[in-house]
Amino acid sequence: MIIEQDFNSTRVIIFNHENRHNPFSEELENSIKKSLIEADKDDSVKAIVVYGGKNRSFSSGGDFNEVKNLSGENVDSWIDRVIDLYCAVLNVNKPTVAAVDGYAIGMGFQFSLMFDQRIISNEAKFIMPELKHGIGCSVGAAILGFTHGHNLMRKIVFECEELSSETCIKYNIANQVADKDLLLETAIERANLLATYPKTSYLNTKKCMNKKFIDILEDSRKESKLVHKNSFGSRDPQKHFKKVLGEKY
Repeated sequence: MIIEQDFNSTRVIIFNHENRHNPFSEELENSIKKSLIEADKDDSVKAIVVYGGKNRSFSSGGDFNEVKNLSGENVDSWIDRVIDLYCAVLNVNKPTVAAVDGYAIGMGFQFSLMFDQRIISNEAKFIMPELKHGIGCSVGAAILGFTHGHNLMRKIVFECEELSSETCIKYNIANQVADKDLLLETAIERANLLATYPKTSYLNTKKCMNKKFIDILEDSRKESKLVHKNSFGSRDPQKHFKKVLGEKY
């Protein structure tokens, strides 16, 4: 599920799901968390880049083959998985950069916001489409409200529109747009730059910023479990999954 490559002192974690859009299955999530922890503990690694892979999406969000079966207590464990994944990035002490190409949808969009910086390709597309598919967006709302403010959060969550690379720069969702073929190189350069900052000031400032972020995610656990239980109980999300998965459903 994961390919790791070191470019001097920068560890690049590349998603390798069999689906080129890298949906978040439990196996992929666990692989990501393990890889992040190991890179953070490795003294030879000074910065971390997470990348969806060449000609692949960063992530299309939750894996519908797993999410389609959610109900009752399964919803609780799924929300815990999602928030644990996000916190795994926020708890990394080293500079982190997301290199985003293709789609960053739902969880993929949210996951990218956990990183210190985001370098996106000129073909990247960010979408938070949950509400129009009958899926609760309480975690996404909590994240965007913290990172980008209440009004922009409401616009993105309620409108469910695709955001181009230009719009992502306008909304400060991305720090830089790079040509698709130069995306990884540009992200590594940014990670290397952040790694040149004095370690103590960077680490302690990052911990201070991310503590508030983690607190918001933790606060959203209970409410989000209820929101998603109600959503899945209505059977509205399942209609969307059936449309997407077809016979696989």
